[in-house]
Amino acid sequence: MHTASAQTHSRVTPLSPAPAGRKFIVLGGPAPDIAGLNLLNLEGAIGSDCDGILLLKHIDVSELAEVFAWAPDPTVPIADFFDNHSVRRDFVSSRLNDESVKEMEQIFAPIWRRLEEIPYRAQTQDRTGMAILRLAYSRDAPAKAAFDSRFSLAVQYPLIGTGPGVCQHLEVLADQDLLHRRHFTRTHACGKCGSARLNVYEACPACGSADLFEEVLVHHYRCGCQEAESHFIQGDVLICPKCRRELRHLGVDYGKPGRIAACRTCGAVNSTPTINFICLDCHAVTAAESAATTDWYHYDLTDMGLSALREGRLPQNEFTPALDQSPRAYSPREFQLLAMQETRVARQYREAFSVARISFPNLIAIRGELGILATDGIFRRAVDTIVETVRPRDFVGISSSQSVIIGMPGIAAAGVRRIEDRIRQTIRDSIETPLEITVEVAEGDAIAQLFARR
Repeated sequence: MHTASAQTHSRVTPLSPAPAGRKFIVLGGPAPDIAGLNLLNLEGAIGSDCDGILLLKHIDVSELAEVFAWAPDPTVPIADFFDNHSVRRDFVSSRLNDESVKEMEQIFAPIWRRLEEIPYRAQTQDRTGMAILRLAYSRDAPAKAAFDSRFSLAVQYPLIGTGPGVCQHLEVLADQDLLHRRHFTRTHACGKCGSARLNVYEACPACGSADLFEEVLVHHYRCGCQEAESHFIQGDVLICPKCRRELRHLGVDYGKPGRIAACRTCGAVNSTPTINFICLDCHAVTAAESAATTDWYHYDLTDMGLSALREGRLPQNEFTPALDQSPRAYSPREFQLLAMQETRVARQYREAFSVARISFPNLIAIRGELGILATDGIFRRAVDTIVETVRPRDFVGISSSQSVIIGMPGIAAAGVRRIEDRIRQTIRDSIETPLEITVEVAEGDAIAQLFARR
């Protein structure tokens, strides 16, 4: 909420009468008397138009979030003079002086130019997504993931900051083809607290101890004995612990086929130690094979994203009110959960179950020609048509901004063709704009792979 106290905290009395130039909001106390700053307008307050933000002291993420929530443009550049590493910032300096102010303005100049090229417009529900697209465009840079051990997730997006749900917002925009993913890394999570700040170590499978040492494995050809080399050593010679014969010639009497891990704690020997993670935050131990994983991506602005930015509106992939009343229409997450449940039921009772993804590849070209609003209407009519065409027991969801998914209990993949033909014909009859249609069908274990392909 926009409160009077917040305005008082962020408002700064101008240092000179009737200041000219760019207007800034100053957070963290009054600015020092510096000639360079006197040329700027420091009267900016929360909720008013401004060209940038100056951070002079430690600023909490929630405080800056309030500024963004009320800002006419939440993507104005930020200059940080107090190591506020948890917020997005375009210029960082340890000193506030004439030289740093001049350098700040040089860095801000291309950002201001690109912000002015496309005025900020966004509906309330689109505000966060539109801000992300606008940051990528105005900074002429992708939303790049970066390792940062100061945060429990271990990965952050400096271009955007550390606000809640950043990764989820990026993924939604990528699913809408407004951003393009490039894989960055995969992190593992602590099974107790979810932190990705983990230390990996090899552990004894028998007792879990990390006190392992490596030994050479010796194989006595004559009697078949295989043991650690330390079991054979007696003084200066090797004596087989099984048959008590001396081993004299490597490659003739015996061989060394590899190495093994021995545990000093319990004495167990194993060729493949267990891989464990220990959490640096809560100290819980999680087996690597059971640790949850997260894939992180860099995100590049696409032509569709730029088009949405110019139109001031994100694609609306919600179902129309008529669809909202249909028990067969589901969000992508709900659809996937339902499909997985149907897959388990089909496997248990040996029944058929198929999932079909219907895509419209030329929607991208249509957006370029007709714009986002018109294309959204075409897409929603296609979804309406599909829901009306499929059987009452089938269920429908949206896979991306240009594809629809259908769950079909009782139908094997080979039997989808009849429904596919009916959908194609109905869409051709009901939608004037020609739509290219491709269909991908999966059943059984292949359904999970279908969901994995975005």
